[in-house]
Amino acid sequence: MNQTFDIHRFVTMIKLDMAERGKNYLGLAALLAVSLLFMLVPIALYREQNGLREALHYMALFMIVLFGSSLYTSSALSQYSASSTGISALMVPASRLEKFLSSLLFNLIFIVTFLIFFTQLHYLTIDIANANMINPNHQYTYINIDYLRYLTYFYFIMHSVVFLGSIYFSKSSYVKTASLFLLTCLFLFVLHIVLVNNFTSYPDKTQTLPWAGWRVWNFHIEGVTVFQQDTEFYHVEFPYGIYILMQVFAVLLAVGFWGVAYLRLKEKQL
Repeated sequence: MNQTFDIHRFVTMIKLDMAERGKNYLGLAALLAVSLLFMLVPIALYREQNGLREALHYMALFMIVLFGSSLYTSSALSQYSASSTGISALMVPASRLEKFLSSLLFNLIFIVTFLIFFTQLHYLTIDIANANMINPNHQYTYINIDYLRYLTYFYFIMHSVVFLGSIYFSKSSYVKTASLFLLTCLFLFVLHIVLVNNFTSYPDKTQTLPWAGWRVWNFHIEGVTVFQQDTEFYHVEFPYGIYILMQVFAVLLAVGFWGVAYLRLKEKQL
């Protein structure tokens, strides 16, 4: 098969993917969207402030946006690695790059659209809830923009890892990829906490995430009243240039995982 990229073959490949997998893609996307609606809309239906309804937005961010959406990506290249469909999928008369870009395009359209859908629905429902609140002094707040930006980078890195796992593992790809990814994240998080505590001489309280600033507290308690307590607080932030470098690194890391997925597809089609 000629491995030169051809735009007409690429368009045909997109149509083929849509015909064969479009219903599955749309079905899963609809299920995830409905799940978001069930978790985000209730806050706008009541006029009293409720912590549980507010917590549903944070739960949706982790359960649906971060991990639920990864189920969609887990099948991105699975047709080339599964024993039941691998041979026939690899024999499709299209170049490796065309097959790869077709799967990547469908995946990017979904994950970008889904993230935008969540953020806009979050802002909309919070605004409606605050506008209808009986007591105007009780107001909900948006998810912290710094954490939302941080989780956006995590979101794309996670999806690029799952995208790679969909072709790297031929069986139980999602379980294996998720297990390795979570263990790696846990290791990095624990290592980060240990380093922060070590650099700050083990303070009473720390609040930090990898690639984020540090919030450090030291409590000096000499009595039982608040007037006999003294608190030292430090907020350590990276220079602006370092934040830019970390963001560039996150983008390159995601692109790198996509690149490895393409190399894995090349190995499959040799």
